[in-house]
Amino acid sequence: ELSESGRELLRELLREHRRLQELSQHLHEKHQREALEGWTKPNAFHVCITSYKLVLQDHQAFRRKNWKYLILDEAQNIKNFKSQRWQSLLNFNSQRRLLLTGTPLQNSLMELWSLMHFLMPRVFQSHREFREWFHNPLTGMIEGSQEYNESIPRCIFRCVFTCPQVLRPFLLRRLKVDVEKQMPKKYEHVLRCRLSKRQRFLYDDFMGQASTKATLASGHFMSVINVLMQLRKVCNHPDLFEPRPVTSPLVTPGLSLATPALVLRALEPHPFQVDLSPFELVALESHLSRYAADWFLPRFRVTRRLVLDVAAAPDPPPRPKPVRMKVN
Repeated sequence: ELSESGRELLRELLREHRRLQELSQHLHEKHQREALEGWTKPNAFHVCITSYKLVLQDHQAFRRKNWKYLILDEAQNIKNFKSQRWQSLLNFNSQRRLLLTGTPLQNSLMELWSLMHFLMPRVFQSHREFREWFHNPLTGMIEGSQEYNESIPRCIFRCVFTCPQVLRPFLLRRLKVDVEKQMPKKYEHVLRCRLSKRQRFLYDDFMGQASTKATLASGHFMSVINVLMQLRKVCNHPDLFEPRPVTSPLVTPGLSLATPALVLRALEPHPFQVDLSPFELVALESHLSRYAADWFLPRFRVTRRLVLDVAAAPDPPPRPKPVRMKVN
């Protein structure tokens, strides 16, 4: 089926161009044969709107038609010149071509050559020359090639200044000012934030290292970029540059209470031994859960009244004198 942009284009054409006698829309699979019947006749229709998927399915029928204008929306779909989609659309017979895209460049400059060669095969004909002139210098600087790092100014001039000048006559940028006239102007407010003590220490320590000074003195393009990226981490957040573990005095291990074991030990029959371990509060404190400790231990807490009662209690009677016992 058509994408949302295709449906929007269809609505615009029906609203703005009411004099069109016919408007052919390439529909989904069950209506393909009906849509293609009679369309090889001259002036059978004025506009044909379709999708990349359906074009590939019926590319033989589309190639037999002579198109006055071939417009591709979301042109980044043909950025790979080795794909079947790019090669099929390249062989269409059209007098003019137009590509609409918001991301003409994503991964490498060779994707840009794919779009430009699709538009003007005779102008941007040599794939090898475009690679040697623009792509290889940029890739060499990124990968740290010694050949291109020795001539960084020349490579930067090619990629930053020469490439836009070559492509400018063939590109039409749509700016926000041209699209929306009622939008207010953009105001930029720059707020400067001072480094914290830890950030300042990490920043100065990193810049004072011998390895950092040697890297900056070498002038290696990617090495210098790496130093800047490390400094950027320090400025954004010190933990990005030097992570430290999260510790807090409030984080304590949970208490556990082995309830079945306590019950079994308390009920274990033994004629000459009484197990009082369930009542050893000091020992239980390290095994109780937090909830059980909050509920159980306060019941056996020593209160002020208990201390006064024990202090006011009379002295216990004297212990009897020890005597010898005879056992027969």
